[in-house]
Amino acid sequence: MKLTRKFAALTMAVLLAFTLTACSPKQAAQDLVVNLVHKMGLVEESDEDDTDTTTKAPAGGSVEFPAEMDSDAARVVTYPVDSTLYVAFNGIANRSTEYFVAGGDSMTVTGYATTEASSENYMYFKIAFWELSDDKSMTSYVPGSTIYYRADGSDYQYNVTGLTAGKQYKITISYDNGNKYYVTGGLKVEGLGSTELNTYGDETTNS
Repeated sequence: MKLTRKFAALTMAVLLAFTLTACSPKQAAQDLVVNLVHKMGLVEESDEDDTDTTTKAPAGGSVEFPAEMDSDAARVVTYPVDSTLYVAFNGIANRSTEYFVAGGDSMTVTGYATTEASSENYMYFKIAFWELSDDKSMTSYVPGSTIYYRADGSDYQYNVTGLTAGKQYKITISYDNGNKYYVTGGLKVEGLGSTELNTYGDETTNS
């Protein structure tokens, strides 16, 4: 219940009821309080503010790096094979992949990670897609593309939509760690339109 917003109204209703007891039967005052409480929705109401609106990837899929990929070569290693981009990340909090070309309007991202954190507050890392403008001067966030993956060592999978075939994208990998912990793991991004990867300068970010 949204108690902070409705507490003042409830207090006023109770004070009014006690005031009325001086000139009205006690039962009438109690009925008034009950009536006001129900009208204001202060009982048995779910609180939308407490609803978790994050998108979490369900369990599924599998990430197995190609034998020829050196997954420990850097903090973030990207390796394209046919229509799949493999991404390894090692002890990171916030990094991005190189730009890649989407083959269609969606891509399936399977991910896993581990962390030394034990608190539930630090058990998820997230990804997000960013689209590069045609003139390569700006990146724009793809709405709805922020997906949370549980960092428990298991594989999770989600199909990210809202992409455009032929456009270039990068994926940001971030971990809200409280400046204490990091994540190590990998991604398998299926649906590449090309094995070409690109790196550009500091583009303007349009969120």
